Amino acid sequence: MEEFRFEYIEDDNIDQTAVALATQVLQCQERLLLHMRNTNQSDDKMLTKTHESLDTLREIKSQAEGSHHDYCATTVNEGPIQELKQLTLMHIPSSLTQKAKENFNRLITELMRGKCKKVLASLLFTCPWYEASQKERGEKARHNVLIIVYLCYDHQAITPANIHNQKLGEIIDKGWCCIVELSHMCRFLVSGRTKYIEILNYDPDGQIYESEEWIELKQSLQSHQLMGLQSFIEAGIGQAVGGVGKKIKSGIMKLREGATFFEICESFRLLHNLYNLIHGRYTVKSIDPKQLPEKANNALTRLIGLYQNPDGTKQGLFDLLMAWKDEIQEELKGKSSFTNLPEVETILCNWKKKTRLQGKELIPFTYIEDEKSKLLQLMETIGGPVIKLQPEQVILIARAGSHMYGLATSDSDVDYVVIYREMTDRYIGSCKKIPECFENRGPSKKVEYGAYEARLFCEMVLKGSVVILELIFADGHEYTSPAWKALASHKMKFVTERGIHQYLGLIKNNFNMIESKKYINTKRDRKLFYQIFHKIDSVAYMIREKSPPVLCQGHIRDYVLRIRQEPLEGDLERESLLEEARSRYKNLRQALVDRNNRLKEKTDFRFLASWLTSVRGIPD
Repeated sequence: MEEFRFEYIEDDNIDQTAVALATQVLQCQERLLLHMRNTNQSDDKMLTKTHESLDTLREIKSQAEGSHHDYCATTVNEGPIQELKQLTLMHIPSSLTQKAKENFNRLITELMRGKCKKVLASLLFTCPWYEASQKERGEKARHNVLIIVYLCYDHQAITPANIHNQKLGEIIDKGWCCIVELSHMCRFLVSGRTKYIEILNYDPDGQIYESEEWIELKQSLQSHQLMGLQSFIEAGIGQAVGGVGKKIKSGIMKLREGATFFEICESFRLLHNLYNLIHGRYTVKSIDPKQLPEKANNALTRLIGLYQNPDGTKQGLFDLLMAWKDEIQEELKGKSSFTNLPEVETILCNWKKKTRLQGKELIPFTYIEDEKSKLLQLMETIGGPVIKLQPEQVILIARAGSHMYGLATSDSDVDYVVIYREMTDRYIGSCKKIPECFENRGPSKKVEYGAYEARLFCEMVLKGSVVILELIFADGHEYTSPAWKALASHKMKFVTERGIHQYLGLIKNNFNMIESKKYINTKRDRKLFYQIFHKIDSVAYMIREKSPPVLCQGHIRDYVLRIRQEPLEGDLERESLLEEARSRYKNLRQALVDRNNRLKEKTDFRFLASWLTSVRGIPD
């Protein structure tokens, strides 16, 4: 038997009076909206304000009851910001004395205290070409960027939050300061992002702090491997020209109007990286004119002159840039091969996994030995990518649709839903996006299925997806792992106002399709009707603070089966059915606004996050 350790402690510090008052106000607003709809009030401004007020009141109640929790992006302590900015804009790498570095480290420690697991590295990043063109240190440091690479907390890395929100939460860019999380940096390293590769190859003088992990990475991943990536080389050339140039009608590249002095310096920096690569120099540091070719030396002289005489022309600089670019491209043709990307990915992924775990040992995945043969047979039946999963990765296999509702007939389609977990080693180590869903659906498919990774499953639960919620509410699935049983034992946590809202949205959508008569006299038309009655019945249970029985029983099953199988005539005549459905829906909406109580507004994010962490095998 698989051992699944999962504990979650409820927050009992709730102001029940605040919840009760927020509920009363919210229900009054719901009644107002329903009244406006029933009386066909068409004042768009009033309707808009009513909806906006409802959204605000839902958030207020959600916060009062504690269901408002969501993904927390990394933030910083604002206290040292100003002093840190001043320090950043008064130094260049060559002026970083030991005392200056100590001041930086003190402020960075204060900046990130309590905001991350640890800082992995920090450095003062500047453009060598801009620095070489200026006379005063203050001017040289004008476009400095303080780079901080950090390791976030486990609950931020292993989270059910939307992937896009996670990525946004991994970086704080203040212009003069860029704070990036481990995952963000690794993704951009394998994609050849120039600045991130330069960070690893940067001038030691500009390095403010290096953790043991950072030093290990620099030792295991050689500079020439990263600079030799095809994506890095192509990005360097493309950005060098595209950043300051534009193609005119004749097809010739010209300097873009408005291109700044600093942007031109940046373009030469990118080409200089590639020139260094060709000549076996991999450290990004201050310019040595003796190591520059003639065109680059001429460009540097012009940059210095342009700084001293800002009214001078920039077009000549662009011409030199293009000429140097052509020379570099010609030399690169002789380069035998690019860096082996899979080799870089392997090194980086192993390092990322080790750094993320910080010495923790993963709890290995297992499966229910007694059910192995049944599970393997199910996986074989479904086929496709599902058969390639390890048995211990499977969390749930269920028959969806009419089979789950107890309404299947001899001609019903077989549609499976699979919830699985990606192997944790791969999940926390990967530097690229991992697919989280694979589906096989369509009228020509013998067996239909949809397979969803645990994180994506959790995200859909949080959104209130009806199909996904019904998996939790239903019993008697084809295969349930201990992880699934632990989740499903808390069914009432998923009976929420957001869930009701999604059920109502599905019902309303079905009404729209029925009234369009697009599917009239088809099986699809019958299905739209029986889904309405089935979902109305489910919401009626939720109003009574009960988990809805997904499996149809009693009078609702008899009624739905008649719609599904009998001719649509008599009391089942299409218009009569539509009238009955509208009547039941109207009564349901009235029952919703007449309540004195409400369910929790949202599913408990922290509960799902805790379950997901256990699913990954991450120890506390």
